Amino acid sequence: MPADAHPLHPAKRWAHELAHAQEPANTQPPAEAFRIEPPTQADAPAIARCFLEVYGHHYPHAEVFDPARYWAEVESGALVPVIARDAAGTIVGHVALEREAGAPVAERGEAVVLPACRGHQLLELMTKRLATEAAALQLQGVFARPVTIHTFSQRNDVRIGMAFCAASLGILPENILPKGLVIPTLGQRQSLLLAFRFLQPPVRQTIHVQARYRDILARLYGAIGAEVAFADPQPASAEATRSVMEFDEESAGEIRFQSVGRDAPADLQQMHDALLGKRARYISLAIPLRDPGGPALAEAARDLGFFFSGLGPAFEQGSDVLLLQYLAEPLDANKLQIYSDQARELVSFIEADRAAIGRS
Repeated sequence: MPADAHPLHPAKRWAHELAHAQEPANTQPPAEAFRIEPPTQADAPAIARCFLEVYGHHYPHAEVFDPARYWAEVESGALVPVIARDAAGTIVGHVALEREAGAPVAERGEAVVLPACRGHQLLELMTKRLATEAAALQLQGVFARPVTIHTFSQRNDVRIGMAFCAASLGILPENILPKGLVIPTLGQRQSLLLAFRFLQPPVRQTIHVQARYRDILARLYGAIGAEVAFADPQPASAEATRSVMEFDEESAGEIRFQSVGRDAPADLQQMHDALLGKRARYISLAIPLRDPGGPALAEAARDLGFFFSGLGPAFEQGSDVLLLQYLAEPLDANKLQIYSDQARELVSFIEADRAAIGRS
């Protein structure tokens, strides 16, 4: 899989949610004529036509328009797709698991439903079928990144048993929209939520995090059905820091720590400065919760202007991460469209932490 397949990478994590903004209110079960099943290689051209009708040529997952490339990803296991057929056998919907090689979690992505067939819960039904496919792969969990310019995708996530464990404020430019979609002017970058569902019973974990984030993390773990214990403060134990920095065309940067040594704060400062030098407007930061050096690094990040973003279950080599975020421009959270009380409570905490950073 390409580098942007990592769960935390900001690039290309948006498009599968946007086309459902104008979903009709009809939520009756679909007619028996709709059939939900995995595609065959012969279906690849029809799948391309679905994406072309909804997105035009601006869909960021270019492999859907190339049948040979698309099927190569299916055969490699990087893509696990499900389709919906109508009574005539025409493909009218598609959704897939996108999985980094060997990763214990996968993203529900590359989702599309033709406008004429919306309002029949096809996305929900295809997602439920994907859960069966994911179980066969023995995945720990599935996640999604619903947008906040509408609540349709969020409602679908709640109906299939997902809970929200993070929010990325201002991760995407305002003007990234599929063809024909009209929304009120935001006047700011777009934000995403992170929804997650375990497919296997989670193991109780002991994590390292500073006191200020313990209560919210306990609530987020509870929302996704996991138990957690908090370790007493300890010094960093890693001999060396291992980290990754990435930047994309949407002016979003990413910093991931795989181990936290004593030099981690200096490493973070250097990468933060480098991303701002590239004119990054948004930066995500992931710190492994199993690492004793994590709390000190998170406090150093706050000094740089990073604030709380949430929890990434099994997002870094199968380990949970604390997610922080940095936003280089104003954002009004009141403009976000949030469906569930649980997600609203999370965003309220994030906003309070952002405000506290601004006052410090």
